[in-house]
Formats: sequence, structure tokens, C-alpha cells
Amino acid sequence: MRVSTMLLASAAAITTTAAFAADLPSRKAAPVEYVRVCSTMGEGYFYIPGTDTCIKIGGRARYEYQYGEPFARNDATTGSRTTGRIYVDTRTATEYGLLRAYVRYDISRRTGQIFSGSSLRQGVAFTGTGVDYAGQAQTEVNLDRAFIQFGGLTAGRTESFFDFYAGDLEYIGTTAGSALNNNLLAYTATFGAGFSATLSIEDHVDRRQSIADIYPTGAYRYTGDGVPDVVGNVRVEQGWGSAQLSGAIHQVRIGNYAAIGGITPNGASPDAKYGFALNAGVTFNLPFAAGDTLTFQGTYTKGAATYIASNPFGIGTTFGSGVGALGNLAFPDATFYDVGAGVGKLGLTTAWGLTAAGLHYWTPTIRQALFGSYIKVDQPGGAFIAAGAGVPGNALRDFSYWTVGTNVTWSPVKDFDIGAEVDYIYLKTSNGPVFTAIATDPVTRVFSKDSAVVGRLKIQRDF
Repeated sequence: MRVSTMLLASAAAITTTAAFAADLPSRKAAPVEYVRVCSTMGEGYFYIPGTDTCIKIGGRARYEYQYGEPFARNDATTGSRTTGRIYVDTRTATEYGLLRAYVRYDISRRTGQIFSGSSLRQGVAFTGTGVDYAGQAQTEVNLDRAFIQFGGLTAGRTESFFDFYAGDLEYIGTTAGSALNNNLLAYTATFGAGFSATLSIEDHVDRRQSIADIYPTGAYRYTGDGVPDVVGNVRVEQGWGSAQLSGAIHQVRIGNYAAIGGITPNGASPDAKYGFALNAGVTFNLPFAAGDTLTFQGTYTKGAATYIASNPFGIGTTFGSGVGALGNLAFPDATFYDVGAGVGKLGLTTAWGLTAAGLHYWTPTIRQALFGSYIKVDQPGGAFIAAGAGVPGNALRDFSYWTVGTNVTWSPVKDFDIGAEVDYIYLKTSNGPVFTAIATDPVTRVFSKDSAVVGRLKIQRDF
């Protein structure tokens, strides 16, 4: 009886507890949502949880060390730069086509001689103090790219649709050709078999190479932003390689009406002129090894210098182009000068260039690039005479520029590069010498040719 009583009591307790527990509120565990791979968009993409948008996050860490031939004791002979890059790429398949948003930031710290090509890189930089005589320390924060693509539409900041070979195989960047990211609005139409055509409206200010004048005050400069650059290209990409023909129209308009040098106001301001640029390039896929290529490119510009000179000469300078003692040459979009009777004229600068570049894989992990370029710059004839054809130091000289270089890169593992590059640059004026740009020279010393050797070490990891 006692055993039966105990069992009945236990059953009653369990039943009572279960009934009490059933009266308590209950919460179901939320289902776990795992990150899913988005293989349809390519390697490295995954779905943003709760959406049908695929995302890829990556970046780069790069260290560079450069040596450049000095021309005076105060010149920096070496320099270094460290760059961190981060990017986000999102893609969504829609009934209208692919919707894509891409953002890429570069943040760099450089000291000493670590320029691109033959002159100081222009851009958004915060100059250091107390570093050396020139304050050669900069931290640069660069919104390299930020654009939206929807079907054939591209809007935002990305590489100009004018560009073809833009120093792609180089570390330093000394060859002729455009290498400029820009704010733009473009539409690309595809025709099948690898053919496409693009019409692009691109920012005007980023493409300015400034305006020179013959007056010491340097008063005649670009006015406010006006007509944007109009860029178009026709392109083909097939198994043998790729080719592109591109063109651009660039407005040159000054905005000063002051009376300078005896020229009366208003009469000194000529109408706006329109420069232009043309580019033709072709890349062949070579059969010797996977990844081997050979590229040829020709560029012609008039009043649009950055379409040929954004690699070797930097952007935004009026004077100061060149190397070594020939560091005072003018390479503007145009020059303003007096033609008499109080009338000012705006003459456009002409420049053309040829580039060749090749890449060969000696082994799957060792590759070598070889490249060369030639540029010829012709100043407006009237501007040269007005500035003084017989003056030895006239910076408005016609000049030629050529460069040749090579680099070797070892990739012991995927997306990891160790390499070195050496470039040779030669500059020569063709209608008279220029006053020296070397501070320790006598001020009356002139040069008509000079050259420089530049080398760079690069260690880079992409992820």
C-alpha cells in the first residue's frame, strides 16, 4: 500500500508540474540564417543575409621603396610609401539587368621621393611639417572609385572611358597615356561578338592641366566649371585580345578681365576654345605563355594635355614639368598671349605620343613587363614668340620626352607580389634652352636636355 501510495503521489506531482508549465508563455527559437555563397556572381561573393544582393569585400596592402637620381644636395634620393586599400562590391540580379554598386578607398602615407613619373603627384594631400626642406611627407585619402551600374548605365567615380592602356603593367607610371579616375555619367551599348560603344559625360575640372600666360602675375587661369568633357569610345574584346578607339572634347575657357601688360579689360578675354584628344590602342594575347600580352597605343591631343600626360607629368601644373635641370618646362592646356592692339589670344598646346608595352610569364609565378613611350609637345607658335624667342630661359619651349623601363615580379603565392622596376627618362627641348631648375646652379645657367633614372621596389598583398 505504501509503495502504491508513493507512485500515485509522484504521478500526481508530475502531472501538476506539466500542467503548470503548459500555462507558461513559450518562445520558439529563431531559425539560424547561414551566410550563403553567391557563386553566380563569381569567386568571393556571398549573399547579404535576408536579401538577394551579393557582396564581396576585399582590399590591398602595398609597400613601395623608390630611388631617384638626385640633381642637387637638397633633392630626396629615396622615399617610401605604404598604401592600404579597401573595397566593397555589391551586385543584384534584376529583371532589368545587373544592379551594381562599387566603392574603393586608398589611404597612403609617403615620405621623400616617391612620385609618379617625373614630377610630384598632385591631389588631395596633407603636407607634413618639419620633415625636410620641402616638407616631403604626405598622407593621402583618395576616393578612388565609387559608382553605380544599372544595365548599360554607369554613374559615379571610376576610370575614364577614354583610357585604354593606362600604365597597367608599370609600378611608377612614366609612359604616355591617360590614367585618370573621374566623376562621370555614361551609357554603354553592347552589340554582341565582343563589340561595344560608350558615350560618357565626364568631370571637366579633374581634366584641367592649367593655363600659362606670358605675364609675371600669372593672372589668366581657368574660370569656373563649365561644359563637361564629352568622351566616347568603340571597343572590341575577343579571344585574340582587345582594341579601342576613343575621343574626347575638352573646353578651355579663361575668366580674368584685368588689364595686364597693356591689354585692356574685356578685350583681353578671348572666347572659349575646345580642345580634343584621340586615342587608339590594341592588345594582343600572345601564345607563348598564359597571360602574355603585347600592347600598342597612339594618342593625339590639342588643348587637352591630361589625356596624354596624366602618367608622367602629374596633373594641375602650369610650369614645372620635366626632369632634372629641365624642370621648368611648361606643359599647359593652352597659353594666353598678346597679339597686339589690346587683343588677347588663347593658343592650344599640341602633344602626341606612342606607347608599347609587353608582358611575359617566364614561369607561372615569375613575370616581366617591358615598356617604352615617346611624347612630342609643341607650344603655340605665337605664345613662344611673345614670351621671347631669343630669351634663353623661356619655359615655353617645344620638347620631346621618351622613356623605357622594365619590371620583374615574383608571385610565390596567389595575390602576393614582390617585384622591382627600373625606368629611364630623357627630355630634350627643340627650339632653345631653358634656365636651370637646380637650386645650386648659377641662375643664368641653361640646359636643353637632361635625363633621370628611377627605380622602385614593390611588395603587395591583395585579398
